[in-house]
Amino acid sequence: MELAPVFPLPSSVLFPDTILPLHIFEPRYRQMVRDVANADGQIAIALLEPGFEQDYEGAPAFHRTGTVGRVENLEELDNGRFNLHLVGLRRVYFEEVPSPTPYRIARLLPRNEEPVDDDDTRIVEAKLGLLASHAYLLQQFSGAPGTSLAANDRLSFRAAVNGVCANMPVEAPLRQSLLEIDDLRERQRNAQAMVNEVLEKVIELRASEADGDESQLN
Repeated sequence: MELAPVFPLPSSVLFPDTILPLHIFEPRYRQMVRDVANADGQIAIALLEPGFEQDYEGAPAFHRTGTVGRVENLEELDNGRFNLHLVGLRRVYFEEVPSPTPYRIARLLPRNEEPVDDDDTRIVEAKLGLLASHAYLLQQFSGAPGTSLAANDRLSFRAAVNGVCANMPVEAPLRQSLLEIDDLRERQRNAQAMVNEVLEKVIELRASEADGDESQLN
């Protein structure tokens, strides 16, 4: 069985095919990075369960589904800290095992997902629709066009869906709920519904602000 260090985080959810920038500063996780750099370079990311603040320095509970990532662009800083990118590889179940290290270790069990046909017209349409609505949502948040996943329509369905999920402007538990969906098509539908809901709220807020500005001018 495969074992890997687990890095539990309070608000980050790593998806396959996405990149998570990390700044490592706690001594136990600095050791973790040094250890994996001399081994296979893989770290699993888990989302902490609510209430983790009570035992953060110890072993707070984390969600049992997460993603294994590969360390890239590792940079050791003068103060012993690290900057790195973690590239999401695959979803897994965690079975925590006793660890001889200051950081936690888990046995990784594969969490498989239903594949899709990237050449299927319905899959292509669903992908492009999700990318377009997500790009519009980000534009509404920033107030100006910016770089988005929609700029690369050659992404696979999985990469597109996971990219949107990872960059969804919602609380981490909602992103975690998307990660735990095994059917990629269902994950896409849920992500699309989530984008639509957030977009509707943003548009309503923009309209309300505009009405307020207009009333002040009258």
